Order: sequence, then C-alpha cells, then structure tokens
Amino acid sequence: MPIKITYIITSLGMGGAEMMLYKLLKYTDLKTIRPTVICLTAEADLIKPIQSLGIEVIVIPYQNRWYNLPLIFFRCHLILRKLCPDIVHTWLYHANVLGGLGAYLLRSRPIIVWNIRNTLSGVTSWSQKAFFLIVKICTHFIPNHILSCSQRGAQEHHLAGFRQKIKVIHNGFLDKPQVMLNNRSIKRIGMIARFTPEKDHYTFLKAVNLFLQKNTQCRFVLVGKGCSTDNHQLQKWIKQFHLSEYIELHEAQISLDDILTTLDIVTLSSYSEGFPNVVGEAMMKGIPCVCTDAGDALILVGKSELIVPIRHPEALAEAWLSVLSMPLDKHLELTLCLRARVLEYFHISKIAHQYNEWHLSLLYP
Repeated sequence: MPIKITYIITSLGMGGAEMMLYKLLKYTDLKTIRPTVICLTAEADLIKPIQSLGIEVIVIPYQNRWYNLPLIFFRCHLILRKLCPDIVHTWLYHANVLGGLGAYLLRSRPIIVWNIRNTLSGVTSWSQKAFFLIVKICTHFIPNHILSCSQRGAQEHHLAGFRQKIKVIHNGFLDKPQVMLNNRSIKRIGMIARFTPEKDHYTFLKAVNLFLQKNTQCRFVLVGKGCSTDNHQLQKWIKQFHLSEYIELHEAQISLDDILTTLDIVTLSSYSEGFPNVVGEAMMKGIPCVCTDAGDALILVGKSELIVPIRHPEALAEAWLSVLSMPLDKHLELTLCLRARVLEYFHISKIAHQYNEWHLSLLYP
C-alpha cells in the first residue's frame, strides 16, 4: 500500500522551488508514494501541470497577506484532517510554519518534514528577521525532520540555532538537448532572476558598465518578475550607468528554454541563493555559466574559474570577458563538461530517487 505524502507549499508560481516540486512529483514512484499538494495562496500557475500527472492539488484561495494567515492556517488544518497523510512535507518558510502547525495539531499526527530552500544571507530586513525568529522557535516543536536543498543553507541554519540534523538533497534537472554553438557577432549575456535585493541587480549593472569599457559587442538580458520599464529603481540604475542601448528587459513569463537558446552566457549576481535552478537548466543545455559564490553555486558548476565573489562587479565582468574570449575548442570542451556534470550528479531521476528513498526510510527505518 503506497504511503501518503502531502506537500504543502506557499505558492505554485513559476519560481525555482515551485518548479523543483513539480519535477519531483513528475518523477515520483506512484506505486510506493501517493502524493497530494496543498498550495497556501491563490498564485497557482503550476496547478494544471501537476494535475496532469494524476496528482490532486488543493488551492487555498487567499492572497499572501498577514491578515489572511489565520484563515490559511485553519483551512490547511481542516484539509489535512480529511487527507490523513503519513508524511506532511512543507516547502518554504511560510508553509513550514503554517502547514507544519496545521499538521502538528492533528489528533493523529503525521511525520512532519520541513524543506528549506534558501541561505540566511538574504534575511536582512527587520520583518524578515522577525519572521525568522518565529521560524526558529517553531523548530523546537513542529518538524520531526528538516531538509535543505543546499549544503550552505543547512550549515547556516544549523549555526543560527536549528537543533535538528539537516539532511541535504540538491535540486534536480530534466534532460534537455544541448544548444548548438552560435557564431553571432553580438554576444548575449543573460540573468534570469526576479527583482529582489538578494539577486543584486545593481552589482550586475555595475559589472555590465565595466565590461562595456573593454567590449561593446554584447547585449545584456534581464528576465524575471520586476524586470520591466515600470521598475523605477531598475530604470534609475540603467540610466546611472548609461546602459539603455545595451539592456533588454523581459518581465513577461517567457519560456525558459526559449530564452536560454538566445544566450551565450547565463549569469547570477546574487549575494544569497540556495541551489540555483536556472544555472542547472543552463548547464543541461551546455551554456556557460558565471555565478557569484552564493549558496551551492560552486558545488553545482564545479569550476572555480566560473565562480566570483559576491558583490564584486570587477570579477564578474572579467569572468564574462574570459569566457567570451575562449578559443572554440576550449569553449566546446567547457559546454560539454558542464552538461556532463549536471547529468551525472543532478539529473532529476537521481534526485527524485533520493527523495523517495528518504521518505520511505522515515516510515520504515
């Protein structure tokens, strides 16, 4: 008889954590595990893809506002009473607290697993710090087990006072065809990331300014929520560095595969990451990646020359120049190496197998 696992996630928008849950469900062995999904807010772009797998998705139709939190918790608790899962596996802080508490108060309490998707360098504002204090207090009584998608995230949370041993299972990636080498004269460097402080778009734009002092045969692409002409702060920075003719902005949800095929380098300038999904997707297609040393970027990429210090635009610009100046044979060798690494260590079938085996071990040690 399959074990019943209920995944609870804050939203099902097109973010990295949400996409990872979808990929995990796609590769779950439904003969041994019967999953259901509870989405705590109305943002549910991935509901149809998950339902197409034959998996039930229950959406709690509230906006993610503080005054809705009691309603979200109460609805979640009632849903869990009906589902009677063996394991409740929550993803992201809000789901960890609200969904975890809803499971903790059940008469027949399931095994409760928290999933941490971030490092703590992104917890900077007073509101984030206050909520993290609540999260840390809840670790003393809600979760039976804690899982992290990155080694650095696990280490930082342990040092911050999480007493449980934190298991690490990295993100996984679908096998996709490699992008053919393109000989375009105007190269394209892209960053696919929502506009939030931890993604550090300011460092990206400073690096662009430094890069253009040595090479103007390049265009830079920003894709993600908030990367639009309506973003006054982003527009201010672009004008500050006189980059208007070199920057493309795309806030609309473009297919990730479609945008990746137009890029010669995929980059991240973040000062806080967990296990960067977009980098793994680019590696799978054989696209060179240059990243800041945030989260487990180095573990994913596996090449220190492609990793630069955080908040270091000079190093970021130099790394871009280095990759673009590679001879053709070295460039091809790099693309094949990156693809081979993600296939060997981070293919979704291997990662899903780790999840499934671990879930089973919780019930049957």
